[in-house]
Amino acid sequence: MRQLTAVHCDTFWAVFNRELVTTVVVGVWLLRRAVRLKGTGPICAKHPSGRSAANRTCPLSTLPAGRELGLLLLVGLLIQVAGNVCVQWSLGVVGLAVTIPAMFGAMITGGAVIGRVWLGERVSGRSIMAIAMLLGSLALLGVGAEAAGCSIAEAKAVTPNPLLMVLAVAAAGLAGTVYALLSAVIRRSVTRNTTPAAAAFLVTLMGVVSLGPICVYRLGVPALLETPVDQIILMIAAGVFNLVAFLAIIHGLQRITVVHANAVNASQVAMAAVAGMALFAEPSTVWLLLGVCLTIFGIVWIDRPAEAVDEIPPP
Repeated sequence: MRQLTAVHCDTFWAVFNRELVTTVVVGVWLLRRAVRLKGTGPICAKHPSGRSAANRTCPLSTLPAGRELGLLLLVGLLIQVAGNVCVQWSLGVVGLAVTIPAMFGAMITGGAVIGRVWLGERVSGRSIMAIAMLLGSLALLGVGAEAAGCSIAEAKAVTPNPLLMVLAVAAAGLAGTVYALLSAVIRRSVTRNTTPAAAAFLVTLMGVVSLGPICVYRLGVPALLETPVDQIILMIAAGVFNLVAFLAIIHGLQRITVVHANAVNASQVAMAAVAGMALFAEPSTVWLLLGVCLTIFGIVWIDRPAEAVDEIPPP
């Protein structure tokens, strides 16, 4: 996705195509599953945990219903507009090495708060200290963003804009907070009666439904059809990686708490910093390095809650 900003691919179009891969692949799988299970008949007995056994065998339960469906669709829409698009735009302003740590710092902090308030998950004193480190890392990354932003602006032959750089860090933080909300909603759904595949399909479907018309309105169909092949390849590759990663984190959220899942997921902070500097010549300032190191230390310091999470019955 960072490379797509370097080749000046439209932000909305890049995110739309990335989400389209998961929607198509998982959608086809869900459809085949529903057809295969058709005629087997629902099982109405209750599982000992209170879940209906029909949720695992009835073809009509391929997708959730009622409040779970509404929550996933709503947060899916929010993710696309205030999450994915913000991150993609931020990548083009301050780069990979700043955007990803800023996003995950806000994501872990927001996830801890939402998990505690909404899901009742315990947040230990050690985790609170780690979150404080992550908040400090956000401040350092904000300072280090200026050099990164100036470097990218020079590569694009435009005048550096300090306000734009600050907004890019803020956008990455906003995206992280929205991702934290998504983690909480998915955690709540997949520990009840929603399958990981259904959750992935619904969230990415909202990206296709919401961003598709925006792309047509902003660029027009002829311009979209003239997208260079190299950009299409990059978007499909990003979509495949997104599909694998999204399903992996959803399966993880079935088994561990939001704050711990986000902390493990944030291991990519170090990878992003190295990739940004090595692949895209993003500057390695003292403030940026300190911010990344503090982010990594905060992630490592977060402990796993002592209480075991609810065991999920096999599908």
